Amino acid sequence: MVYDLRAPSEKDRNLLHNWRNAEFIRINMFDDQPITFEAHCNWFETILKEQLAYYRIIQYQSKPLGLVSFKKNLQQKNILFWGFYIGETQAPKGAGTWMGRLALEYAFQILEAEKIIGEVLSFNKKSMKFHEKLGFKQNHQYQNTLFREGHPIPIVRYELDKEDWLYHRKDGLN
Repeated sequence: MVYDLRAPSEKDRNLLHNWRNAEFIRINMFDDQPITFEAHCNWFETILKEQLAYYRIIQYQSKPLGLVSFKKNLQQKNILFWGFYIGETQAPKGAGTWMGRLALEYAFQILEAEKIIGEVLSFNKKSMKFHEKLGFKQNHQYQNTLFREGHPIPIVRYELDKEDWLYHRKDGLN
């Protein structure tokens, strides 16, 4: 397969810092402020050893393209929150879809998730469409929980159960 997922390693430290600080990535994050290298290094050390979060680099022909993360729900261990981005501006067309498919397979098969939750800033129509393409269903919209420059930004919550994923996967998504 030309696409695959792998765990981050020390060699990814600078690359991930660059991706996390790219304007097109930051604008869609809950915290859109630039990340200092020191803060990034602290975060990076944590993700290398963290047991409540799982991070994977998506690659195309061994070239890193983006990052996907899963975080455990502390109340229910079989529910994971996910986040993702393609950091390479020259990524092949369809790389995001491959990332989503591989990441969901990883979460449901390897991490034994029963449900994946995604939270999207309401202006990020591309991410909303992406979630729906993968079989997620909109579950809720939070108002007045995130503010930028004094203006509220609603957060749209999506959910995907394992059985829905298995249905969508066999129905041609993979």
